[in-house]
Amino acid sequence: MSELNEKEAELARREALLAEREAQLEKEQAEFAAAKERGEEGKKSFLNNNDPNFVNPKEKLYDKFPLTVHQMDIIIGVLFALILLFLVLGMTHTSFFGLFGG
Repeated sequence: MSELNEKEAELARREALLAEREAQLEKEQAEFAAAKERGEEGKKSFLNNNDPNFVNPKEKLYDKFPLTVHQMDIIIGVLFALILLFLVLGMTHTSFFGLFGG
């Protein structure tokens, strides 16, 4: 008889845990539905953490120059390539002007 009571107590404990998990799941689903209704307005990205006054640091840089984003990306890419070129030339002890027949 004692064994039967222990099994019933264990089942009651498991049912209580299950009910608690179901309540937590319902709460999370309600939060998810509310966030989905807010849509893109409340969407997080890597940097902004839902700050309504967030401005991407890259945009702040681009605002200082009268160039389009595409032009600025090209300039940054060229400068990055030049840095890599000088690093490689420095490691191989090759003269930069020697590349142009000088």
